[in-house]
Amino acid sequence: MKKLSIFLMGVAMVSLMFTACKKSEGGGGDEDFDNLVENGFYVVGDAAALPKLAVEGQFGPGFNEVTKAKRDGMYEKYIVLEAGKNFHFAKKQGGLVVNYGAELKEDSLVTDYTPIYGYKGKLAENVEMQVKKTALYHIILDFDVDKALEKVGGPQIVIAEVNWGVRGGMNSWGWTAATVAPEVKAGATTLTWKWEGQELAAGGQFKFANSNAWKINLDDAEKVKAEANINATAALTGATDGGGDDHNVTVAEAGKYDISLTYTLAGGEVAKSYSIVAELKEKSSMPTTMYIIGNDFGNWSWDDPGVVEMVPVHSHPGMFWAVRYMTTDTEFKFCAVKAWNGDFTGLKTNEGFVTPGNDKVEKNALYTIVVDLKEEKVVVSEAKIFGMGECFGGWDEGAHPFTIAEDGKASIVTTAENNLRMYADINNPGNWWQSEFNIFDGKIVYRADGGDQEAVPVAAGKTVVLDFNAGTGEIK
Repeated sequence: MKKLSIFLMGVAMVSLMFTACKKSEGGGGDEDFDNLVENGFYVVGDAAALPKLAVEGQFGPGFNEVTKAKRDGMYEKYIVLEAGKNFHFAKKQGGLVVNYGAELKEDSLVTDYTPIYGYKGKLAENVEMQVKKTALYHIILDFDVDKALEKVGGPQIVIAEVNWGVRGGMNSWGWTAATVAPEVKAGATTLTWKWEGQELAAGGQFKFANSNAWKINLDDAEKVKAEANINATAALTGATDGGGDDHNVTVAEAGKYDISLTYTLAGGEVAKSYSIVAELKEKSSMPTTMYIIGNDFGNWSWDDPGVVEMVPVHSHPGMFWAVRYMTTDTEFKFCAVKAWNGDFTGLKTNEGFVTPGNDKVEKNALYTIVVDLKEEKVVVSEAKIFGMGECFGGWDEGAHPFTIAEDGKASIVTTAENNLRMYADINNPGNWWQSEFNIFDGKIVYRADGGDQEAVPVAAGKTVVLDFNAGTGEIK
């Protein structure tokens, strides 16, 4: 196998001399320069139904999801490959072409979650390749310009079979296979996946994930990862870009949606190959707000600022929570609006309180209150507040409890320098972040149904004190 030469578009580098003619170096057949395709990397071969250089076969820039930026020498492409037929990659620079391939090893590709079936190999010149299954594939080329991949063999190719599912507010950011999945045939240039009746809250978000993976690891040290998701960087209809680093797809109204993801073969950036449609089929009757009123919460006046606005539970339309200190003299009830219009003391299932006219608890304590309209359930239980993350020693759920004083204030001491994260236990195991909060400018700010909150760095040995009734927090 010839010594691998690394070529970067637009950068002058020492390289092997290419043969400047219509015949490529690598035995890949005649390359058609009459296409006038741009300089760049291309998929070429019968497996891709692209026997010559073609605009549709061009790779886009690769993104390292560790740094959240384009990576020099990394390229990505989604394309259907036919089993048992040859293909290779061609680098075009002016009238010169060099072909690349690899001795592919069938493998379960390592990801941040579920492995993906595919292939890996060390990039080399003039090698033809084949896959064993006709499918849509995500191809990643990395020429390892910065030597980050040296421990895994340097420049490489990763070819991951694509199986799109949706994750987001409709499934607590799990993974749901398509209701309708396309049959992938050789030479296909358009494919559509559909998810019907997906329930989302107002402002609900989602994205698409390949085989329940988050990112594909290119190296053991996890310095280089490729994205295994498609998000709002693709063309959108009926939804908006939620912004931030994740660019999740966001819907405006609550309800049931029919969602589709369409792949179309296109050259250049990965996003050009995808479009997303979110069609609202049935508006939700679930309210988006919930309030607690009582003698200690607004003194029974809806205009009083002491009325408690409950926090929406992330990814659960119609579910709300709050933490408050209450005594045996505290009386309370609920309403979805700040008015005596539809107020209630309980639903079909009620736990942790009595209702002698209005709701009351049986002992003085700090309580977590959860209202779940979908399950028709109200639960009031003694509060359990936890820290999470490296500043408390790890990411195990329930491992770092706050101490709750007789007056209802909660406190904990950090054990390491890192970012502060906290949550309330609402009996939602595995989804602690859905009831997360943090301290900003001395105030408790709830994540609610939004994205990750800004990092709050904290030193070791700091005491964190929370007063939920006052809505304040202190790090001292």
